[in-house]
Amino acid sequence: MKHACLIAGALYAAMTMPTQAKDLFELGLSVDSAPEVREGFTTISDLFDALSTEGLTQLSPGYTESSPATAALYVRGLPAEASFQSGSTTLRFRVPSLGIDVSFTGETRDDSRDQFEDYIKANGGDILKRMLKELARVSPVDPVAGNPGSLMAQMGAQDFADAASVSGNPGGTGSSGNLFGIGLGYDSNSLGPYDQNVMRLPLSFGFDLSNGYRLTLSAPIYRVESEGTDSYGASFGAALRIPLTTDWALTPALRVGAAGSGDLGSAAALYSGSLTSRYVWHFDGGLDLGMTNQFALYQSRSISAGDYEADYDLSNRSLKNGLDLAGPLNGTFLGNGAQWRAWVIDTRFYGDELYSNSWQEYGVSVGTRVQAGAIVYEQLNFGVSYLNGENDVSGLKLNFGYRF
Repeated sequence: MKHACLIAGALYAAMTMPTQAKDLFELGLSVDSAPEVREGFTTISDLFDALSTEGLTQLSPGYTESSPATAALYVRGLPAEASFQSGSTTLRFRVPSLGIDVSFTGETRDDSRDQFEDYIKANGGDILKRMLKELARVSPVDPVAGNPGSLMAQMGAQDFADAASVSGNPGGTGSSGNLFGIGLGYDSNSLGPYDQNVMRLPLSFGFDLSNGYRLTLSAPIYRVESEGTDSYGASFGAALRIPLTTDWALTPALRVGAAGSGDLGSAAALYSGSLTSRYVWHFDGGLDLGMTNQFALYQSRSISAGDYEADYDLSNRSLKNGLDLAGPLNGTFLGNGAQWRAWVIDTRFYGDELYSNSWQEYGVSVGTRVQAGAIVYEQLNFGVSYLNGENDVSGLKLNFGYRF
């Protein structure tokens, strides 16, 4: 156990080591015949401000209200372009990958920029919906979908964990008591050119109904930091364990969640429904082999985020399949009931295209029961896992949790 703590400490130090931030928003400004000037920004509002007369003048001092200017925009991985012709106040905005080409004409160029921003906020021509859906496909750090720290991924992982953490007893399907659960998790992910850090606070309450039926209510809360930007998310779900045999159970679950970021200019609500099967084989020596299989459906809904009405218009399905092997930790200071566990989980998304449609997780954990006075902590665990997936996605996870 001492060696495991040292390894975990080294992993945490590596995960929290500061790295040089990369800009999520970039602008390359070409004014008349002058060389292009490039500037990076942390938030979407900073990028909008840079398109004002004051902002363009700061980037290129030779810029005037009548200068021909083209701004190549890079919005979290989505290329776009804003331009003014010589002597014109008309702002032209294009997103070539989506066929978006709109123009705005005001009395001044700042008036045109304000018209453009209002058009985006009002989702004129479904422009915001189309751009958000495209961002889920091309952006490594979208807060709603397409990466392990996104809302869609967090919701599926919670339902999977709710089903996999409860198993029948070899001797029958009797009650194991009502349990509160609280945990703390930290993820450090590398997503293409960007880094992502996730702090998770999973909360749950589970209680037995009768004959092995168990209802679990869970409400995970999390914060995501990506290259100096913050996003927040939470969900609430209910899962009902239905025992088919002593060792096999089905768990249907319903969940609703929301996530958003003012820095990234993105927000959405998601609804999900899932069905998870959990089967456990018991072997001599206290070894248990578990197989968990999940099918889930996800549908996005619009949500207000400040002045914006955001809707991703996403419809996805996922398959999550895992194997885990557990055995006793005898002769340790952890006491009776201590065990180790190792697992592998494969996650795949289908439907609307996402930045990363699949990833795999490999992990180990140690767990025990702890008695404090008259209270018995039914599960106390610490786990470490590694994740890698499509489009240069990788990460490390630390998890701590207990039920009481």
